[in-house]
Amino acid sequence: VKISDAQIKRHINDQRVRQLKDVRCPLYLRFNASRTGGTWWFYRYEAGKQYPYRIAKYPGTQAKDIMDVVSAVSVQIAKGKAIECNRFETVDQLVDWHVQRQCTLKRSTKERLNNLKSMAETHVMSLFHGVAITDMDHQKIDSILIQPMFEQGYSVSYVRANFFLLKTAFSIARRLKHITANPLSEVQFKTFFPETFSVTEAQIKGCRVNTEDLIDILPAIGQQQPPQRLLLMMMLAHGSRIGETRKALWKNISFIEKRWLIPKEDAKNGVAMSYPLTAEMIELLRSYQAWQRELGYNSDHLFPLSRWNNQPIHSAKASEWVRGVSKKAWSAHDLRKRARSIWAELG
Repeated sequence: VKISDAQIKRHINDQRVRQLKDVRCPLYLRFNASRTGGTWWFYRYEAGKQYPYRIAKYPGTQAKDIMDVVSAVSVQIAKGKAIECNRFETVDQLVDWHVQRQCTLKRSTKERLNNLKSMAETHVMSLFHGVAITDMDHQKIDSILIQPMFEQGYSVSYVRANFFLLKTAFSIARRLKHITANPLSEVQFKTFFPETFSVTEAQIKGCRVNTEDLIDILPAIGQQQPPQRLLLMMMLAHGSRIGETRKALWKNISFIEKRWLIPKEDAKNGVAMSYPLTAEMIELLRSYQAWQRELGYNSDHLFPLSRWNNQPIHSAKASEWVRGVSKKAWSAHDLRKRARSIWAELG
């Protein structure tokens, strides 16, 4: 037959049909045992011998796209290059491969890799589980990723980060020829918003914490365990970033000079910062330090993973502490923006 998507649907459930052969060229679609898909095979004949090449999988690559694959494969065969079959059929398979590859390459920081893995497992892979790569388009991304995440109260920055994880995975897979086409190549994040909407302005100006809200937020912080309470109070008092705060070290806190130093290696922008400490903050820090010593903590970190692990808590754990108070109504960055606004109001 002339293989088409209609012909495939007509024969895929017929157990008597093992494969379809295309009349146009030595192309075959061989069905798998479960009849849920199959493998595209292309044959080259030379000197009375046939050489098979597995060039793609169905339904990952559908009939309407297979002739483009055949053309590309023919060129590669003529050049003597190796042919590799499409490795992925669903979006979650592709994203999982991308995350594992990034972890193997280790070209990003451990913190960045942990965040990447967390986003993939918590959102992207679970949301797109079982979704065929060939089904991906603007509408799928909007209905499966963009709208649900905004409805759950996630910030523009976090939704954007998940979108770019998905887009990057597709881009790298296509460049390495693990997929024959990239359906996300022309999809932009701004596509999902009105033309007058500015993603940058939304990230900078949008703050979900009003000054009046602090009347309720501060008692809620006070009810937390000491580490959670101190982390949130330090961020609110100094407008510090969550990543810089969770890495705070006792050696960088001076009760005599009344200063908290954030070294450049711990700062997001690579610039060292020095925050002044009020008498109230020093009192809070001293009592927290005494509490740690009573429990047997020997770490130089204010927020160690445990009494036995001399590493700071992971970013995911710090964010979990914030959500314990905010109930997803606001983020750590909202505290930073509100602190800045209050200081401006105070002159």
